[in-house]
Amino acid sequence: MSSRLLFIALPLVSLFSLALFIVFGYVSYKVLRDDLNGKVEQTADINARVLATPFWYLDVDNIESALNAMARDRDIVAVQALGADGTEFAHTGVSQSELADTLRLSRRVYFERNNVRHDVGELVIYFTDARVQDLLFRRIAIDMILFGLLIAVVAASLLIANKRSIKEPLNRLLHSIRMTKHGRLRRPVEWNSSDELGLLIREYNEMVALQGQAQEEAQRKQALLEATLHNIGQGICLFDQDLNLMVWNERYIELLNLPRDLVKEGTPLSDILRYNGERGEYGDVSIQALISDRVAIARRREPYRMERTRPNGRVIQVDHNPMPGGGYVATYTDITERKQTEARMRHLAVHDVLTSLPNRTLFLDRLRQALLSARRFQRGVTVLFVDLDRFKDINDHFGHDVGDLMIQEMGQRLSRIIRDSDTAARLGGDEFAIIQTDVQNIEDTIALAQRIIDELSQPFDCRGIRLHSTASVGITLFPEDGENPEQLVKNADMAMYAAKAEGRNNYRFFLPSMHERVKERKTIEEDLRNALEQDQLELYYQPKIDCRTEKVVGAEALVRWHHPERGLILPGEFISVAEECGLINRLGAWVLEKACKQTQAWRDSSLPGMRIAVNLSPAQFQDAELVESVTKIVKDTALPEGTLELEITESILMNNPEKAVSTLKELKALGVMIAIDDFGTGYSSLNYLKRFPVGSIKIDRSFVNDIHVDLDDKAIVDAVIGLGHSLNLEVVAEGVEEVEQLEYLREKGCDFIQGFLFSKPLPATTFESWVSDRHSRVPERVAAKS
Repeated sequence: MSSRLLFIALPLVSLFSLALFIVFGYVSYKVLRDDLNGKVEQTADINARVLATPFWYLDVDNIESALNAMARDRDIVAVQALGADGTEFAHTGVSQSELADTLRLSRRVYFERNNVRHDVGELVIYFTDARVQDLLFRRIAIDMILFGLLIAVVAASLLIANKRSIKEPLNRLLHSIRMTKHGRLRRPVEWNSSDELGLLIREYNEMVALQGQAQEEAQRKQALLEATLHNIGQGICLFDQDLNLMVWNERYIELLNLPRDLVKEGTPLSDILRYNGERGEYGDVSIQALISDRVAIARRREPYRMERTRPNGRVIQVDHNPMPGGGYVATYTDITERKQTEARMRHLAVHDVLTSLPNRTLFLDRLRQALLSARRFQRGVTVLFVDLDRFKDINDHFGHDVGDLMIQEMGQRLSRIIRDSDTAARLGGDEFAIIQTDVQNIEDTIALAQRIIDELSQPFDCRGIRLHSTASVGITLFPEDGENPEQLVKNADMAMYAAKAEGRNNYRFFLPSMHERVKERKTIEEDLRNALEQDQLELYYQPKIDCRTEKVVGAEALVRWHHPERGLILPGEFISVAEECGLINRLGAWVLEKACKQTQAWRDSSLPGMRIAVNLSPAQFQDAELVESVTKIVKDTALPEGTLELEITESILMNNPEKAVSTLKELKALGVMIAIDDFGTGYSSLNYLKRFPVGSIKIDRSFVNDIHVDLDDKAIVDAVIGLGHSLNLEVVAEGVEEVEQLEYLREKGCDFIQGFLFSKPLPATTFESWVSDRHSRVPERVAAKS
């Protein structure tokens, strides 16, 4: 480019200089000619006056003398004197034949006599401009030399200027561009000038600097991405639209145990599938069929999730997600521990930890199945409710460890007594129940009851301590004593207490006379209706404490009944009655509205951050107008989102899981938080726990009571806390009454606690002052502990 500029500039400068030279030559020639003409004219004028007299008198000698004098001028080649009639009478210089190429100048010669002017002749001068031309040519030669020198100087100057001002910066710029093009280190072009090139280079340097910063940022992000990719716990792989491997991390290789020479850029998906198939990863499935199936799935451009159990027993969850433009990315997560935890939790949910027998939930489920079969095949079913006599005294005297060993031995003995088709379960404490199926006659049941009594009357050897006990057994028959599992168990429980009342160590069949308690429940029902009408109910509030800071973060609303005759009645005595008689929805709505109004009043005054938890009964949750009712109450009380929490038991959720999910989502959309109450006592909820939009789970007090002495309770609590946190749920422990329980729960990361250790349920006014007083003292206690 710089050479082209030079080739353009030099001719332009030359043409301009030549034009100046021509103009200058012409002007010089004109000046010299004018000088020559002026000189000749002056000579002619002077001599015309001088020769006037000689012309008058025809003094040829003087005329010739004057002509000779003029001819001595080197520019004059001839002089001619002519008479008035044009006749030549004197001539000096070259001959007439040589005057063809000369210049001619003439003057009339006048002689004045007596004031009369006489034309006496003509003076003619012939001259040449040869001298002028010679002088001009010499000047031109000199000027040509100077012109050549000028051109050379200009060319040299242009070359130097071109190299310094154009070529050098352009070369530097080109070098920098090439370096940048090949990905080498970007450096600014060192050049400083105020011309256009200087401006261009400054802009280029700024661009290079910005590109360098952008490249460094991109490299930093790339390094961060690669570090993240290779350090996350999931395996990741990315296949392009042709299903060739493009991106992967170390975890992907580790989880699938793939050879490194196989895992490289461009490896087809089919090769990896074939390798896995050939080493038995997919069992006996046809490798080609498997490849075709997986490739078809990958090309469907639909997300999917699958679980693979590898030959080593590890369970891998594969999440496949298509990418825009083709291809897909897949993540591989080792969920073995989670699966094992879920399996343990499922087992714990339906089995007793101490005896490994079915718990109440599984027992009722099996009893329900047994009743269905009995109705279909017209066979008998009996329920035997077994309870050790005076077990509490043994447990208190020898300790929980010995008591647990005795319970374990009791479970083993009952399992040995029953048939494989029967079920023995631990319902809690020292209470066991047995389902006897295919009962042909009553004697079979009596024989089983007697074997139980005989077996449990044998001594128990617990850590070298020989213990003696007896058992009381209550029996119900299907369908005589109940049409459903709950009724059969309840009546068997009544019969068991009748056996205890009649001296223990025996059995009793259920009798209708045992239903005297039903009358009592009927009385409670009538009184409860009056209580709702006469405002005999009051809410008490159980504080919810932050396990770490020991500050009050909320409360659980608990209803109390101030009976005019019986005094204070606790919920356990009337809630079940309310559920049976259909008052529970009305009672629940009253509790919910009262609790929300009180909470908003606290938030507006002394307790601005207060949250409230309210229990929902099964009947309330199944009410079609539940969401509408909650919506109205929340709107009327203007509670902020996240303030109200509804507590629901696992059994409620599992009654109709799909409907439960829908209802919970509607409640959550209102800003209502959901908690699962008494978590761990239900059945099969783990299958749906991830789908339920819950925010917290509550550990049942039965697991907390002996947490500092019972390893099984510890195991359950640890598992619940771990599972809750793995699902990003808050964990609340109920029934905390001892400092040791608090310390253990805090150590395990439990979020919140409730229990008599801090406060029993309190009326609203007492609760408010208690919280205010506690908040003023908590910092001191926390500081003292730290």
